Amino acid sequence: MGIMKEWSRRKLKCASQAEILRSHQRDDNFVKYLKKKMYEKILQNYEVNRTLLYYIRSDIPFKLVYFTFTSGLGNQTLGEEYTGIVQTNLEKHKVPTLMVRIFGAILEYLGEEILLTLVEQCQAHVNHSHNNLTSTAITFLNLFLSKLHIMTPIIILFHKGIFYINGRYYSLGRRITRLDYSKVYGYQSVNAISWGFRLLGIATLIQCLLRIWQTNMIQDNTIASISNEKSNNQNCRLCFEATATTATICGHLFCWKCLSEWLRVKPQCPFCRDYVSLSRIVHMTNL
Repeated sequence: MGIMKEWSRRKLKCASQAEILRSHQRDDNFVKYLKKKMYEKILQNYEVNRTLLYYIRSDIPFKLVYFTFTSGLGNQTLGEEYTGIVQTNLEKHKVPTLMVRIFGAILEYLGEEILLTLVEQCQAHVNHSHNNLTSTAITFLNLFLSKLHIMTPIIILFHKGIFYINGRYYSLGRRITRLDYSKVYGYQSVNAISWGFRLLGIATLIQCLLRIWQTNMIQDNTIASISNEKSNNQNCRLCFEATATTATICGHLFCWKCLSEWLRVKPQCPFCRDYVSLSRIVHMTNL
């Protein structure tokens, strides 16, 4: 089944950060080229609805197609062939099975999006008017899910910093499935080059800490900015019926349902038009 089985019985050497990054960069460039050609072809010959157009504009379908005809068939990707590396399980000293490679690809390409979608659906269920949860449980779950929604991108960035430092497991999905890279042919990178990536990794970890601090500061400022507003009007500014339980970073109050649906369409505050991402809205307590 291609080069991967050819090297499955040889001694495996861990690939360097530079080789792994160059491999993924080359693969990404090819995926973008494939996407551009397919996008132009589809728009020229077919009428595309909005939902399908969203997926066409995303890189994920093209990455999955690319994976199917490379790693999915037991072959190297263009980037792996260019840098002389293959996907391996270094602990077990063997080439991973097809199912492991498929699961790793799904986690790498779709893991963050799937998790964030599940969190949003859980928040919508928690804040639904017909649920049987107590007010204490609703408050706790909203705080937990909001933190999870905010921390997910930060955790992924933190893992990237770990990769820069030790050179193992390019993505969090690959760490879960124990998928790594081995150098099997070509010029072996000098180990000293990894010090530059280790410095980059330390800088990335510091960036994660700063983002956590910034998020906490934004939430504190948001709570302070609406302390005077909530006494005057506790109703949602969109539907004017439900009690406002969610705030934007600019301090305006809405109910969860209205605000989440609005931000999925347009990442702006409905009141002042300031930029607001769905991960930065704050569930308020004791309103």
